Amino acid sequence: MNRTGSALPLALLLVLIISLLAGSAFVLLGSERRVADQQEGQVDAYAIARSAYDRFLANPVQYLPAFAPPAWTGPDSARIDMANGHAWVMVQRLRAPMGSDPAMYVVRSRGVRGRRMAPTLPFAERIFAQYAQWQPGSLSAPALWTSLSGMHKNGGSGTISGVDACGMSAPVAGVAVPDVPGYVQGGGASVPDGAPPILALGTAAQAAAAVPVDWDAIVNGGALSPDVTIPGGAWPAFPAGAWPLIYVNQASEFSLPGDGRGLLVVRNGLSITGGHRWDGIILAGGAVNTNGSVRVQGAIISGLNVTLGISVGPSDIVNGPSVLVYDGCAVANAAARFAGLAPLRNAGTDNWPSY
Repeated sequence: MNRTGSALPLALLLVLIISLLAGSAFVLLGSERRVADQQEGQVDAYAIARSAYDRFLANPVQYLPAFAPPAWTGPDSARIDMANGHAWVMVQRLRAPMGSDPAMYVVRSRGVRGRRMAPTLPFAERIFAQYAQWQPGSLSAPALWTSLSGMHKNGGSGTISGVDACGMSAPVAGVAVPDVPGYVQGGGASVPDGAPPILALGTAAQAAAAVPVDWDAIVNGGALSPDVTIPGGAWPAFPAGAWPLIYVNQASEFSLPGDGRGLLVVRNGLSITGGHRWDGIILAGGAVNTNGSVRVQGAIISGLNVTLGISVGPSDIVNGPSVLVYDGCAVANAAARFAGLAPLRNAGTDNWPSY
């Protein structure tokens, strides 16, 4: 058979086939590249959305000044700029408080990556959303006065009561102390009153576990952001409606200089004399000693340095008409700065629809 001249058509056919294969490979590669770019964009957008969500929950009022749950209903939104994009965070109340059930909110964060991987691709977006409850600030104190180092009372005068002065909650114990050294009173009828009047917390370790305060994080980890730090700052004037956080970081015993209210955190010991009054919460690393016609309305936790392995002597309540009463309203006002949105477990999604 004569096959003269067939080489050129065959070569052209092979070139065509190879060109088609190469073109298909380029098309496939481009498609895979676009898919990979889109996936990368979605991952970046999710990271932006989640980061903005976490920032918002840490301090909602910073981004929405009008945000004031539980009465606040919304919806309202705020833009939070990130290094490689931005996010719009929207919050809306779904349910008002009902009895003991707190207000329910939904927080949505729409992350947008600030650059396109290709001119033909849209900006990558992803929405993260989670249901959350409004958790009021609180301190679950086991007693009006909880002392991890024990307590000594001179005489039977004065008042130590765990009955809520504002009727906000059920009575708590008047005094809560570890079994050793416990509560010791020299003379007179037993003063503490509450449910029970004196609560035995067990061993030193059990007593420390019963106190809802991470003292190490406060004094060594910077867990608090005080309004006033002493030494350095001046004793505040306490304007109407103000419940400041005051941190006293001195080695010697601190003597309360005047009346006040809020959250008083004392690194070591505290002395209250001269008829001064404090409304709110007192947290002290050392002993708290009262003398005279002083008044504390709120809750006291002393001897917290015991949790750091530091020896602390028992708190003293000396002779005198001291009035020490639990007040749930004062405790709530002092702890209000720690209120916030508490995310519900297993109630988040990263594919919330948008329109």
